[in-house]
Amino acid sequence: MRNITLILLLCACFVTQNLAQPCFPGQIVTATMATGGSSVNKERVLWLTWGSTDQTAYPYGRHNRALSEGDKSYASILLGSGQYLCIEAEITEISGGAVNSYAPGNYAGDSMDDLYNIGGTGGDNQLVAGIINRHDGDESIVTFKCKATISGKPIRISGLVVADAESLAVSEYIYATADGNWNLVEVQKKTSNSNPYDVRKEDSASGQTIQFLRGNDDNTAAIAFLSFNPSAYNTAGTNPDLSVTFQATLKGNGLTALAMGLLVPDMDFGDAPESYGNPIHLLHNITFTDDGIDAVPEASDPDDGVININTVDYTPGSLIPTEGRYLGSVAPDHDGSLMHSKDALGDNNSGTAGTDEEDAWPIQYRRFSYKEYYLPHMQIQAQIAFGNGEVGDRISGWIDFDLNGTFDNDEISTAQITTTDINNGYVTLTWTVPPTRRIYNTYVRLRYFDKTEDYSLPDHAVNYGEVEDHRMYVLGPGVTNPTLLNRPKN
Repeated sequence: MRNITLILLLCACFVTQNLAQPCFPGQIVTATMATGGSSVNKERVLWLTWGSTDQTAYPYGRHNRALSEGDKSYASILLGSGQYLCIEAEITEISGGAVNSYAPGNYAGDSMDDLYNIGGTGGDNQLVAGIINRHDGDESIVTFKCKATISGKPIRISGLVVADAESLAVSEYIYATADGNWNLVEVQKKTSNSNPYDVRKEDSASGQTIQFLRGNDDNTAAIAFLSFNPSAYNTAGTNPDLSVTFQATLKGNGLTALAMGLLVPDMDFGDAPESYGNPIHLLHNITFTDDGIDAVPEASDPDDGVININTVDYTPGSLIPTEGRYLGSVAPDHDGSLMHSKDALGDNNSGTAGTDEEDAWPIQYRRFSYKEYYLPHMQIQAQIAFGNGEVGDRISGWIDFDLNGTFDNDEISTAQITTTDINNGYVTLTWTVPPTRRIYNTYVRLRYFDKTEDYSLPDHAVNYGEVEDHRMYVLGPGVTNPTLLNRPKN
C-alpha cells in the first residue's frame, strides 16, 4: 500500500486573488485559495504552492518537481487602493530524504483533494500544495521560514494548521513543532473501527509539538491549529521582519507529503473618502475552545497525555474570534474590502458587529454649531472610549480642519493609556481649533495603537487595535436650527 500523509499550514485570509508582480517582481507567484472541496475551513486557507516555473502554464504550482533548500512560495494579494498583502515562505532546511512537489489526488488513497482542490478531485486537482518525500519509507524533516508584509511593513502571522490528509496507519506518524499552542479543531472519525487514532502534545524549549502518533488506516484524520506566542516572531535587528519558523517530521510506510500555508489575522479598514488613505489594523483576534488534550513535558513517558480521538465521546476544540483591543463599545468585525464613503459609515453598515461598531467619537462633536466648538483657539476635548486596553498603548486622532482631503501632521492629538485611563475606560484627546479651519463638514479619524507601533501616521498598516472614521457635521452661520443639515454643503 502507498501511504501519503499531508501536513498543512493554513492561512486565514479574506481574498483569493493572486497577482505576480506588485510584491515580488520577476518571481513566480502561485499561492492561492482552493476553489473546490468540502472543508468548512476552505475559505480560510491560502495555500502556498510549489514547483512552477511558468506562471501561465502552471498557475497553482507543478506536480512532481524536485525541491531544494532555498525554494520559495509567494502570494501577492490586492487589498485595494494599491496596497498588497505580500507573503513569502521559504524551505530553509531539508534533512533525511529528498522531496518533490505534489498535487493531492495523484494517488487513489488521498483525501486532501476532497477537502481542498482547484479543478476537481483526483488527477483533476491543479492545487500543488504538497511536498512529498521522493523515496518510499524515507523520513523527511522540513523547516520553513514564513513572513508577510503590507506595503513593505512587516506584519505578524497569527498561526499555523497541521493536518493528516490521509489515514495514518499504526506505524506512521506526524510531528509538528512551533513556538505557540496547538489545538485540535477538526476530527474525521470512523468509530465502527475500534482501533484508536492517538494524538499527543508535548512542550519543550523549542516550542510545542503536536504528535499524530498512530492511526487506524481507515478514513480517520485530525486537523490542529496553532496560535503563535509573542516570542515566535523575529524581532532582532533594527528592522525586524517578524518572521516565524515551523518544523515538521513526516514518516510513513510509503511516501509522505506536506503542504504549507499561513494563518493571517482579520483586518479592519478605514471608511472615510479615499483621499484620506487606507489605514489597516490587523486584529489578531483568533482563539480556540478547549480540545481536551493537555500538553505533557518533554521526555515524559510516551504513553502520558495520549488521547484516542476516534471515539463517540471525543469533542475537538474550535476556532472562535475574540475582541482584542478596540475603540468605543463594540469590537470590530473583519472587513472583507475597502469601504470608502462620503458619510464614513461604510464600516457601520457592513459586517457582523452592527451599526454601533464605530461609536468612539463623542455625540456632542458629531453635529454642532461652529460657535459652540469651532471658533479659532477653542478646544475640542473628546473622551474616547476603548476596550481591553493595555498600559502604554496609544490612541491617536486627526481632524481635517483645513479640508484639504488629508490628515496632516499638525491635526493630530495623541494620548498614552495609563492605569487610570483603563479604570475610567477612556482617554481624552485635545485639539486647539486653528485659525485656518474651514466652517464646513469634515472628517475625524481615530486609531488604537499597540505600544510598539508608530502612532503618528494616519494611514499605515499596524498590528492590533482598530481604526474608526467619522463624518463631523459643522453647522455654519447660515444655519439657525442645529437639527438641520449644514449649509453650504460639502
